[in-house]
Formats: sequence, structure tokens, C-alpha cells
Amino acid sequence: MQTGLTSKDLGILEDQLGHEAMANHKAAAYAESLQDPQLKALANTLAAHHKKRYESLFNYLNGQQ
Repeated sequence: MQTGLTSKDLGILEDQLGHEAMANHKAAAYAESLQDPQLKALANTLAAHHKKRYESLFNYLNGQQ
């Protein structure tokens, strides 16, 4: 059984890291521009979710190097 990640796997995960960063940034920007409190709360929740995923993936990738 393989224990490490291939360079292709790492590349895919690094791409996903970028996607999570972009999703976090967009959701946070939407939250700032929204006036409706429920939509603002939803956008903030989404931003926090993507930030958490970004941080988890970032920490995982740092452990692989």
C-alpha cells in the first residue's frame, strides 16, 4: 500500500487549496455587500467553512513536504 502522495496528487491538492482560498474570498466579499441579514449570515458561514477547509488542507500539505 502506498503511503505517500505522488507529485500529481500534490498538484491536485494545491489546486484545491487555491479554489478554497478563492471561495473564501468571494463569500467574504458577498457578505460585506449584502444587506439582508439572513443572506449576510449565510455568506459569512460559507466564508468560514471555506477558510476552515483551506487551513486544514494547508496544514496537511505542509506536513507532506
